[in-house]
Amino acid sequence: MRSGGEPPLVQLETVLKHLGEIVHLGRPEIPPWVTTTDLTFGQLRLLFSLQHQGPTSMSQLAHWLGATMATATGVVERVERHGLVVREHCADDRRVVECRLTETGAALAAEIDGFRADAMRQVLALLDESELADLDRVLTLIIERSKENPA
Repeated sequence: MRSGGEPPLVQLETVLKHLGEIVHLGRPEIPPWVTTTDLTFGQLRLLFSLQHQGPTSMSQLAHWLGATMATATGVVERVERHGLVVREHCADDRRVVECRLTETGAALAAEIDGFRADAMRQVLALLDESELADLDRVLTLIIERSKENPA
Protein backbone atom coordinates (compact mmCIF):
# COMPACT_ATOMS: atom_id res chain seq x y z
CA MET A 1 0.00 0.00 0.00
CA ARG A 2 1.20 3.53 -0.67
CA SER A 3 2.17 5.67 2.28
CA GLY A 4 -0.50 8.21 1.30
CA GLY A 5 -3.28 5.63 1.41
CA GLU A 6 -4.99 3.54 -1.23
CA PRO A 7 -5.58 4.80 -4.77
CA PRO A 8 -9.18 5.74 -5.61
CA LEU A 9 -11.37 2.75 -6.44
CA VAL A 10 -12.31 4.23 -9.83
CA GLN A 11 -8.63 4.49 -10.77
CA LEU A 12 -7.99 0.88 -9.67
CA GLU A 13 -10.95 -0.35 -11.72
CA THR A 14 -9.74 1.56 -14.78
CA VAL A 15 -6.26 0.03 -14.47
CA LEU A 16 -7.77 -3.45 -14.04
CA LYS A 17 -9.91 -2.90 -17.14
CA HIS A 18 -6.84 -1.86 -19.13
CA LEU A 19 -4.86 -4.88 -17.92
CA GLY A 20 -7.73 -7.11 -19.03
CA GLU A 21 -7.70 -5.49 -22.46
CA ILE A 22 -3.94 -6.03 -22.73
CA VAL A 23 -4.35 -9.74 -21.99
CA HIS A 24 -6.62 -10.02 -25.01
CA LEU A 25 -4.23 -8.15 -27.32
CA GLY A 26 -1.85 -11.10 -27.60
CA ARG A 27 -1.98 -13.77 -30.24
CA PRO A 28 -5.45 -14.24 -31.65
CA GLU A 29 -4.92 -17.89 -32.61
CA ILE A 30 -5.64 -20.75 -30.25
CA PRO A 31 -2.42 -22.37 -29.05
CA PRO A 32 -1.98 -26.05 -29.98
CA TRP A 33 -1.98 -27.25 -26.36
CA VAL A 34 -5.56 -26.00 -25.90
CA THR A 35 -6.90 -28.41 -28.50
CA THR A 36 -4.69 -31.36 -27.57
CA THR A 37 -5.30 -31.37 -23.81
CA ASP A 38 -8.43 -31.29 -21.75
CA LEU A 39 -7.16 -29.53 -18.64
CA THR A 40 -9.09 -27.39 -16.18
CA PHE A 41 -7.74 -24.26 -14.55
CA GLY A 42 -7.04 -26.21 -11.34
CA GLN A 43 -5.12 -28.85 -13.27
CA LEU A 44 -3.06 -26.16 -14.99
CA ARG A 45 -2.35 -24.60 -11.58
CA LEU A 46 -1.04 -27.98 -10.47
CA LEU A 47 1.31 -28.15 -13.48
CA PHE A 48 2.67 -24.66 -12.88
CA SER A 49 3.08 -25.25 -9.15
CA LEU A 50 5.12 -28.37 -9.82
CA GLN A 51 7.08 -26.61 -12.56
CA HIS A 52 8.15 -23.88 -10.15
CA GLN A 53 8.50 -25.91 -6.94
CA GLY A 54 9.64 -29.31 -8.16
CA PRO A 55 8.48 -32.61 -6.61
CA THR A 56 5.97 -31.85 -3.89
CA SER A 57 4.08 -33.84 -1.26
CA MET A 58 0.37 -34.38 -1.75
CA SER A 59 -0.38 -32.48 1.47
CA GLN A 60 1.59 -29.45 0.21
CA LEU A 61 -0.23 -29.63 -3.14
CA ALA A 62 -3.58 -29.62 -1.33
CA HIS A 63 -2.44 -26.53 0.55
CA TRP A 64 -1.35 -24.75 -2.67
CA LEU A 65 -4.61 -25.62 -4.39
CA GLY A 66 -6.64 -24.54 -1.36
CA ALA A 67 -8.31 -27.94 -1.40
CA THR A 68 -8.82 -30.99 0.77
CA MET A 69 -6.53 -33.97 0.34
CA ALA A 70 -9.35 -35.83 -1.42
CA THR A 71 -9.86 -33.01 -3.91
CA ALA A 72 -6.12 -32.62 -4.52
CA THR A 73 -5.84 -36.38 -5.06
CA GLY A 74 -8.64 -36.21 -7.64
CA VAL A 75 -6.92 -33.35 -9.48
CA VAL A 76 -3.61 -35.23 -9.49
CA GLU A 77 -5.28 -38.47 -10.69
CA ARG A 78 -6.88 -36.70 -13.65
CA VAL A 79 -3.61 -35.02 -14.65
CA GLU A 80 -1.78 -38.31 -14.11
CA ARG A 81 -4.12 -39.96 -16.64
CA HIS A 82 -2.86 -37.44 -19.20
CA GLY A 83 0.68 -38.63 -18.47
CA LEU A 84 1.71 -35.19 -17.19
CA VAL A 85 2.52 -36.06 -13.55
CA VAL A 86 3.45 -39.13 -11.52
CA ARG A 87 3.10 -39.92 -7.83
CA GLU A 88 5.87 -41.72 -6.00
CA HIS A 89 6.63 -42.61 -2.40
CA CYS A 90 9.38 -40.44 -0.94
CA ALA A 91 12.63 -42.39 -0.55
CA ASP A 92 13.26 -40.87 2.89
CA ASP A 93 9.78 -41.53 4.27
CA ARG A 94 7.62 -44.10 2.47
CA ARG A 95 4.48 -42.66 4.12
CA VAL A 96 4.90 -39.45 2.10
CA VAL A 97 3.67 -39.46 -1.49
CA GLU A 98 5.25 -36.89 -3.76
CA CYS A 99 3.97 -35.67 -7.09
CA ARG A 100 6.27 -34.53 -9.89
CA LEU A 101 6.02 -33.56 -13.53
CA THR A 102 6.82 -36.12 -16.18
CA GLU A 103 8.91 -35.08 -19.18
CA THR A 104 5.64 -34.60 -21.08
CA GLY A 105 4.21 -32.45 -18.27
CA ALA A 106 7.37 -30.33 -18.07
CA ALA A 107 7.33 -29.86 -21.84
CA LEU A 108 3.67 -28.78 -21.79
CA ALA A 109 4.26 -26.29 -18.94
CA ALA A 110 7.26 -24.88 -20.83
CA GLU A 111 5.19 -24.62 -24.03
CA ILE A 112 2.45 -22.71 -22.22
CA ASP A 113 5.03 -20.42 -20.59
CA GLY A 114 6.61 -19.80 -23.99
CA PHE A 115 3.25 -18.97 -25.53
CA ARG A 116 2.47 -16.50 -22.74
CA ALA A 117 5.92 -14.89 -22.99
CA ASP A 118 5.61 -14.53 -26.78
CA ALA A 119 2.21 -12.88 -26.40
CA MET A 120 3.59 -10.43 -23.83
CA ARG A 121 6.60 -9.66 -26.08
CA GLN A 122 4.20 -8.72 -28.89
CA VAL A 123 2.31 -6.34 -26.62
CA LEU A 124 5.43 -4.85 -25.01
CA ALA A 125 6.99 -4.29 -28.44
CA LEU A 126 4.46 -1.48 -28.86
CA LEU A 127 6.44 0.58 -26.33
CA ASP A 128 9.63 2.50 -26.96
CA GLU A 129 12.72 2.20 -24.76
CA SER A 130 11.70 5.04 -22.43
CA GLU A 131 8.17 3.68 -22.00
CA LEU A 132 9.53 0.21 -21.25
CA ALA A 133 11.81 1.72 -18.61
CA ASP A 134 8.81 3.50 -17.03
CA LEU A 135 6.78 0.29 -17.03
CA ASP A 136 9.68 -1.64 -15.54
CA ARG A 137 10.01 0.96 -12.78
CA VAL A 138 6.33 0.66 -11.88
CA LEU A 139 6.38 -3.16 -11.99
CA THR A 140 9.47 -3.17 -9.76
CA LEU A 141 7.62 -0.97 -7.26
CA ILE A 142 4.69 -3.39 -7.25
CA ILE A 143 7.00 -6.36 -6.65
CA GLU A 144 8.91 -4.61 -3.86
CA ARG A 145 5.75 -3.43 -2.09
CA SER A 146 4.17 -6.86 -2.43
CA LYS A 147 7.17 -8.38 -0.68
CA GLU A 148 6.94 -5.77 2.08
CA ASN A 149 3.19 -6.31 2.56
CA PRO A 150 2.34 -9.92 1.64
CA ALA A 151 -1.38 -10.56 1.36
